[in-house]
Amino acid sequence: MENLLTVISDYGEYLIPIIFFSIAISIIAYSFFFSNKNIIIREFKKGRRKSINSIRDKEYVKIIGVAKHVNTPLVAPLSGRSCVYYHIVVEVKGDKSWRRIINDVKSQDFFIESSTEMAIIKTKFLEKNTSICHLVKDYKENSGFRNDANNKLEAYLKSHNKKSTGFLGINKTIRYTEGIIELNEKIGVKGIAKWQSLKEPIVGYSYSKILTLEGTKKQKLLITDEPKALIRVQNKI
Repeated sequence: MENLLTVISDYGEYLIPIIFFSIAISIIAYSFFFSNKNIIIREFKKGRRKSINSIRDKEYVKIIGVAKHVNTPLVAPLSGRSCVYYHIVVEVKGDKSWRRIINDVKSQDFFIESSTEMAIIKTKFLEKNTSICHLVKDYKENSGFRNDANNKLEAYLKSHNKKSTGFLGINKTIRYTEGIIELNEKIGVKGIAKWQSLKEPIVGYSYSKILTLEGTKKQKLLITDEPKALIRVQNKI
């Protein structure tokens, strides 16, 4: 104990920065490892994808296919693209870092079609504690100094009770990103299989039973259009 105190006394001015640096690195590494993107990539590396009609009830399986709408498609607010799911993040630049002011997620029931077979993903199963969705943010905008927010961005901010300007009407530095599941886009879904009998027919689907995918806290419902996840799966077929 005495030796430890001596070391701390002699090298304290070096040890403290090293400890803080190590903690910062550990936090960054933890955040990276447990990001939604990397959790999904790791999960999609496990097992093989299956054809929908070969899936058994209660299997934890992954399906690769294209997204199809069940109802009238959503319209992504920033890009105006037709979709079944969108995620928009808006951040404003502070003195030292970016601060998130909008985290906007909207989805609807949608099909995933694979080799003419279809399963359905229902919005009611997209709960935060039982599902993870990672979408590539492939549409980006920004506004700030000498770059006024256009009418579309201004209207979107207003719909969330936000403004692009601050004190004396000076533009805030803002960045906007949007990720969507577009119609006919290739996506991957992984979840617990449940075959359900249809009480009423679904437009565009002619069978009496349909596969749905759900999630639990341990086996989450995963949805992504991340190329790295889809490529890894394709290589394991």
